[in-house]
Amino acid sequence: MTSPYQMQDPQYGHGQHPQAAYQQTYQPAPTQKGFFGRLFDFSFDHYVTTSIIKVIFTVIVVVHTLWILGFSIYAFSTSTAAGVTALLLAPITWFLAILFTRVWMELLVIIFKIKEDLGAIRGRGGF
Repeated sequence: MTSPYQMQDPQYGHGQHPQAAYQQTYQPAPTQKGFFGRLFDFSFDHYVTTSIIKVIFTVIVVVHTLWILGFSIYAFSTSTAAGVTALLLAPITWFLAILFTRVWMELLVIIFKIKEDLGAIRGRGGF
């Protein structure tokens, strides 16, 4: 009795299976460049955007928050009615600004991920 791992193939005999065509040979991982290496990569093979996107988003959230707070303070200093209006509209405006910023940044990341995936497919001989 043979184990499932030692089954005989009627076409090739016992243990004489051809190497699968899809198996890849070992390729060393590409060298990772640091931040400044990617920043000054004039061939644009390595991108900076995906590594700093979190920092950019954080800065934009802080700037939007400070802008909304400053606008609300200015509106209250102008008149009470303007201040109340700003107090009602400020959270909605802030939320929409952050939402659109997040969507825009996710689209950027998607574009870079597509580029990386296409490069991996091309590296495997896909096209």
